[in-house]
Amino acid sequence: MIRLILLAVLFFLGYTAVKALLRPLNKKPNPAVRSRQGETMVQDPQCDAYVPVNDALSTTVAGKQHYFCSKKCRNLYRAGHK
Repeated sequence: MIRLILLAVLFFLGYTAVKALLRPLNKKPNPAVRSRQGETMVQDPQCDAYVPVNDALSTTVAGKQHYFCSKKCRNLYRAGHK
């Protein structure tokens, strides 16, 4: 009986570990996220913070529009993508 319980626990731990390792591979881009007030939220590519599109700083990098939560994040992102 104890062997069966240990086997079940080991199976559960193995399943959880494999699922956690595969999670980044299954990451899909979020559709438009909205705040409680109904504003469209955008994700900062530097720090992954969500910011209302009206409050975000926007800039074009390599022909693509990006939104940032602060000047610091924008400048760090630009420096890394020159």
